[in-house]
Amino acid sequence: MLKKEQLISVLEIIEDGIIIISSNFDVQHANKKAIEYFGKRIIGKPIYSFIRSNKLIEVISEDSNINTTFQYNGNLNKQSLELTYLQTKGQPGAIVIKDRSKEEAFENIRRDLVANVSHELRSPLTAISGFIETLKSDKIDRKKELRFLQIMEEESNRMTRLLADLLSLSKLEINMHSQPNDKINLIDQVNVAKDALDLRANDLGKKILIEQSDLETYIIKGEADEIIEVFHNLIDNAIKYSNKNSDIYIKICKEMELNQNKIKISVINEGKGISEEHLPRLTERFYRVDMARSRSIGGTGLGLAIVKHILIRHNAQMTIASEVDGKTTFSVSFPVNKV
Repeated sequence: MLKKEQLISVLEIIEDGIIIISSNFDVQHANKKAIEYFGKRIIGKPIYSFIRSNKLIEVISEDSNINTTFQYNGNLNKQSLELTYLQTKGQPGAIVIKDRSKEEAFENIRRDLVANVSHELRSPLTAISGFIETLKSDKIDRKKELRFLQIMEEESNRMTRLLADLLSLSKLEINMHSQPNDKINLIDQVNVAKDALDLRANDLGKKILIEQSDLETYIIKGEADEIIEVFHNLIDNAIKYSNKNSDIYIKICKEMELNQNKIKISVINEGKGISEEHLPRLTERFYRVDMARSRSIGGTGLGLAIVKHILIRHNAQMTIASEVDGKTTFSVSFPVNKV
């Protein structure tokens, strides 16, 4: 049989929280993990003074063999804990504590994602279905028929963009903890994204202008396609939400942060701007400041969520600043090695 000291040593290396309770409801021992949940104050205190659960009190009162599990919200409802009470007749009982907060948060995200995707797909599918029924009629003139087909094409393209963004986001989440190792020229990727959007910007009477404070080359560890996607999204948003016949600026400069060389790339546009209360939520999935406007210009509500995931994977940070009816700036900072 294990001695008391040996038993305590074993309890300390267990990843779950463990609390040993006497038949008088007093805490005889709590390992480090349990103390993280409830604090040092619990030692010697009645269990009901910090875990308020009628079910727990009832099972401790029974002098019989018990193995029961129940949910408990701890830390002012910020933690979702799973408590399992184990008791052998005539012996002290034990509470095993598992933190299910991450699993619950993930399940909430999954549930919200399914609901949001269903909502986003319902509108174009309903439109397409309605127009198909209308087109079955022999009384539709050619002009209306072409207009209906155009709308159906737009809605179909919208669904295609949404599914492509969802697949991109899913791939990023799978590879989130896999650090990229390829060495790429950061400025080259910015230029690729810019060149791909120059024509569309010009068609709208806008120009994309790059301003770089030096002519140096900057190398980062990353995946070229993902970095291009970051700046394609940021520049594309600047084009969509900027004033007519205005210019979009891409400013590139060096900075030093905590003895680390960084390159900061800012995408700047003049437009309606974004109110301060919206800024912290811009990278949430399907979050839109102006729902109607975003959909009318082809937005899926996933672009900035994709940007956020790519930047996390590349150890980069993004800041957003905006003035209503003024300038909006998305700035991204990468740790770099100068060549």
